[in-house]
Amino acid sequence: MRSRAFLLVGLLVASASAQLSARRNVLETLSAALSQDRAYDAAERGRLMSALKTRFADYGFQVVDPRRRAAIPVLLHVITEGSFDEQPPERVADVAFAAYQAMSRGAPAEEVEGIALYGYTKSIPGDTIAAWANGYRQMVEAKIPGPVAADLVNLAERRGLRDADFDTLKWALVSGVKEGYDAQDYAIFLFGRIEEGKEGPGAISADAKAEFRRAREEKRRPHLPHYVGIFNAPPPPPPVYEAPVLPSLPLRSAVIDYGRSSAPTTVAPPPREAAPPRETPAPRETAPTPGSPAVGVSPKLAALWPGLDATANSYLGTPYLWGGTSHSGIDCSGLTSNVYGENRVKIPRVSRDQYRAGRDVANSALRNGDLVFFNTLGVGVSHVGMVVDASKRRFVQASSSRGVTITDLDGKYYKTRYLGARRVIP
Repeated sequence: MRSRAFLLVGLLVASASAQLSARRNVLETLSAALSQDRAYDAAERGRLMSALKTRFADYGFQVVDPRRRAAIPVLLHVITEGSFDEQPPERVADVAFAAYQAMSRGAPAEEVEGIALYGYTKSIPGDTIAAWANGYRQMVEAKIPGPVAADLVNLAERRGLRDADFDTLKWALVSGVKEGYDAQDYAIFLFGRIEEGKEGPGAISADAKAEFRRAREEKRRPHLPHYVGIFNAPPPPPPVYEAPVLPSLPLRSAVIDYGRSSAPTTVAPPPREAAPPRETPAPRETAPTPGSPAVGVSPKLAALWPGLDATANSYLGTPYLWGGTSHSGIDCSGLTSNVYGENRVKIPRVSRDQYRAGRDVANSALRNGDLVFFNTLGVGVSHVGMVVDASKRRFVQASSSRGVTITDLDGKYYKTRYLGARRVIP
């Protein structure tokens, strides 16, 4: 009987050991994913993994269990964004580790993914990213509009607010909304007074409560300082055309479930739009000048292109801002939606939805104004830009570290992650 018991225990231990050995830790999972990324050669991948190993230290050996699995796509997105901007491996590792720390503290993945990119312009600890990401979620759950909540995060990043000061403003805003005050007005008071820099968050929060109570008693609007943020930026002109949006569109690149399997599942591509016919094109058509539409453009695009081109150029140099939609700060999908929106063409705000707008376009048939999309190693659509010089295959984008720039579509970090293109104007 004892021998059977020992045998059973031995089998259980052997089974547990086998299962444990089959599970990958964080560094092994990242290494396996990056080995599938054709953008890196062996030397580049080695330098990046060395930096990640140094920065993650013992955290890198944590097993990717179901709780940690959600962090892997976020880390890969952060790493890839750093590669897009040709950041040093050590800087990429710092930002990735901060994102991992934030998620380890329970911060939501979607918010961490956008907020962590601030780390490419200034050093932001994981605790702070977690405070901002969790704070955003708490505000949204308290019925504060998402753009207002995002603006507080942007304000904290821009002004270098301490986590305690961010929390003071967050709870002041939540309290004001619970008392029935307008969220935008309350935010304008708080954020505008912070921008003035005359008082601290505690005093400003007390002033807000007093002013809004007086205004309610006197049946008037509160006295508000000047403040323009994400949520109250001037709206674009009314659209005259709205791009059709498909209910769904499969990704044509590999989809990988990190932490479970390294085998990609390929999805069949959607039908492509054929390249425009070429009937003895004139020299200007085969080599269009910068700032002019490509060969075969429609009259509608020909009429819109000067405005689209001018609007895109007006954003050059604008800094990256999570959720940003103005010349003060903008993100990748905010840039493309603004460029079209300011020219009275409505497209979705989010890059994933923009990927479903308009018509699919073959890579060989790109023309100015087409939206180009990139897939960050299995996390789906994660980056978008707009073609501005089809003859030289260049596109405008909002980069996390360099702001709005014009970039070569055939650069190795982009062409290896290229997902597809959509034509908004037929």
